[in-house]
Amino acid sequence: MEHSVVDVRPLLGAKGFSARIGCRLHYVTYFLDVGFIVASSVALWLLVVGSNDWFQGTLKYGVTALIVITVYSVVGFHSGQYDWRKFRHHVRRPAVAFGGIIFAFGALLIIGFALKITDHYSRLWMGLWFISVALYIVVSRLVLTWYLSSPAQRGLMTRQAIIVGAGENGRDVLDHILRFDDLGIRVVGFLDDRFGRLAKSYRGVRLLGRTDLIERLVREEGPDLVIMALPWSAHERIKGLIKKLSTWAVDIYMAPDKLGLHYADRPVFRVGGMHVLSLEDRPISEWNAVVKRIEDLCIAVPALILLSPLLVLVALAIKLESKGDVFFVQERQGFKNNLIRVYKFRSMYTDMTDRSCERQTVKDDPRITRVGRFIRKTSIDELPQLFNVLLGNMSVVGPRPHATGTKSEGRLLEEVVDEYASRHRVKPGITGWAQCNGWRGETDTAEKIQKRVEHDLYYIENWSVFLDLLTILKTLMLLAKKDENAY
Repeated sequence: MEHSVVDVRPLLGAKGFSARIGCRLHYVTYFLDVGFIVASSVALWLLVVGSNDWFQGTLKYGVTALIVITVYSVVGFHSGQYDWRKFRHHVRRPAVAFGGIIFAFGALLIIGFALKITDHYSRLWMGLWFISVALYIVVSRLVLTWYLSSPAQRGLMTRQAIIVGAGENGRDVLDHILRFDDLGIRVVGFLDDRFGRLAKSYRGVRLLGRTDLIERLVREEGPDLVIMALPWSAHERIKGLIKKLSTWAVDIYMAPDKLGLHYADRPVFRVGGMHVLSLEDRPISEWNAVVKRIEDLCIAVPALILLSPLLVLVALAIKLESKGDVFFVQERQGFKNNLIRVYKFRSMYTDMTDRSCERQTVKDDPRITRVGRFIRKTSIDELPQLFNVLLGNMSVVGPRPHATGTKSEGRLLEEVVDEYASRHRVKPGITGWAQCNGWRGETDTAEKIQKRVEHDLYYIENWSVFLDLLTILKTLMLLAKKDENAY
């Protein structure tokens, strides 16, 4: 038959079955890690402590090394950093291994304090031991990253995969894998029962034959991963193929459909005895919300105290220049699309204010007073929003709230960008990731509001205290420079 002579071994390359190579490297790395922990403990004991009683010293300091190795190993294997399928990913991100070392030494200290035996050990030895192991982790991962990224080793630890199904879903799966080339998966071919009616290759990956070849390909030590990209409704065919492969050492994965691929970066949780794909998580919820609130208060309260003389002077200047209230209060969309009253210093003449933002502020806008021009340029007009932070309806950092009638190119913002409402999943902020990256001012074009929403959604998905502090720092640096978008 036309497909009976297919041989995938040339496609696999000279290295052969990648699993064997992968297992060697990640096991070698583990034993080197453990070996260094032991060797550095002994070497520093001899160098710093020393003892005439080798048996007692070896026993006492050997127990500490055993505790560290045990805890570190449990953390390491539980986190998957020595799983060869995830090894390349973890090598590039040594924070997991570094966290394991901190956890292991932390556990050692807790045990020492609990048993009241810390005085029996040298603190200098402990400190030098921790530093040496931490440095080893960083250096070893950098060396491994360099080694694995070299052209000669690019295929090392790469999983060889066969995709069952060369239709639209199979091609989508291949596209997804090629977009994320750091996954360590190389697709060597497709299998499909429509062989002869489909294209012979797609993006350089060959159509090898019909699905009845699958057992032979696996038996001859070809691929080590089979990805089912058949329609989920074809459950009988899928069950039959799984049964064929059940006696062979091969990983079998069921690929998601088009919708699942769209949400492929979302986490999987176990709910009610089944694994479910999380499509949307509540951002900055539970303890993160508590931390965020504490952060807001720790910034807003001192800021109001320190800036109170400036706030009084600005209020006097506004009152002296033009008639009307010192503050401009505007309803804007806040958390969960609820309307909130946002406070600003009034920067326009009272009879020209626009509470619904039907007309956006432009350069040299005649509605703006002289004091207003200065406080808008320096963003001092936004400082009363610190009171909003105290009230709890705003944060120091978050997506900037817009007035209900704000438009771009004559359309409401939610009509311009489909994801616009997703900004309201968190509290709005005085400054935001979009503003500190140059997307402040008018939203007169669709591109401007799209970029602003894009940055806001990045902030929501990647929130951390560090990101908040970075946003504040970048905002202060931006205010120190002349900003053409502020008027």
